[in-house]
Amino acid sequence: MKSKLIWFTFTAFIHSISVAQQDPQVSQYNLNSSMINPAYSGLHNRLKINTNFRRQWNGLPGNPKTDLLTISSSILENMLGGGLVVSQDDLGVTSLTSVNLALSYQIALGRNQTFSFGLQGGLTSIRHDQDELTLRFLDDPDFPLIEQRASSPNFGAGLVLMADNYYLGFSIPRMLNTAFDDGLGSSTVYKRHYYLQGAFTHKIAPNFILKPNALMRYVDGSPLSFDLGVNIRYNQIFWFGLFTRNFNTQGALLQFIINEVYQIGYSIEVPTASHLQSNFVTHEISIGLDLAIGNQNVYLRDF
Repeated sequence: MKSKLIWFTFTAFIHSISVAQQDPQVSQYNLNSSMINPAYSGLHNRLKINTNFRRQWNGLPGNPKTDLLTISSSILENMLGGGLVVSQDDLGVTSLTSVNLALSYQIALGRNQTFSFGLQGGLTSIRHDQDELTLRFLDDPDFPLIEQRASSPNFGAGLVLMADNYYLGFSIPRMLNTAFDDGLGSSTVYKRHYYLQGAFTHKIAPNFILKPNALMRYVDGSPLSFDLGVNIRYNQIFWFGLFTRNFNTQGALLQFIINEVYQIGYSIEVPTASHLQSNFVTHEISIGLDLAIGNQNVYLRDF
């Protein structure tokens, strides 16, 4: 009975925090927006490869862990763009893996403005392994120590309007809700997410660029969530930024740019909400590659 009480308490807590975790959540999205918007793939007329490794709320047993890989490149002289987004989300004994291919179409509007429309499609898989649970009574019939798997297709779409000094995007990366039936009941592991993202840049000194950014996220049946941040770039050497998520989490990020090709970033988040301990710190590392291939553009945008 005690093992059941502990498990139900744990799952209730995980359910309360997982609403915002149904889509992979990172803090460096503003430096790589293709992870949430397929229209961003290939938009820069360059080959971009990025990885993100996020460990959320360190110190909490079964804490969320997210790994992301994004690859995008322009096709046909920046008329089309293609991309790949692979994500792995671990939360307790549950793992979610998503693989999506993206295709975008760009239209030049003049005044260095570009409109892009993108579609993506792929597969979401869930693995639920109760064998990883530590139970007091191993013969508890309510918790069979088995591994369960399920998969479901999904698709999404996005829009982007970009100029030299501003960016505005709207996307629904996964339009279909994804449910998982473990034999005892059905639960939704992915709900439809809506993203509205924007940023602009302003030169504040000869070598310094100011970049405020915002992201609003809405999930069916959940309150509106928002990220607000401000970043400063020094030359083509590094970005430094501060951000908040719903004013419940405060964070800082730093990204170094090496030879205008390699990017290495780190961010830290500290919760300030009363229901979370301040020592549940979140760490995130990103590694990226930004290349001009063939006749691709050598011009680096700030978005």
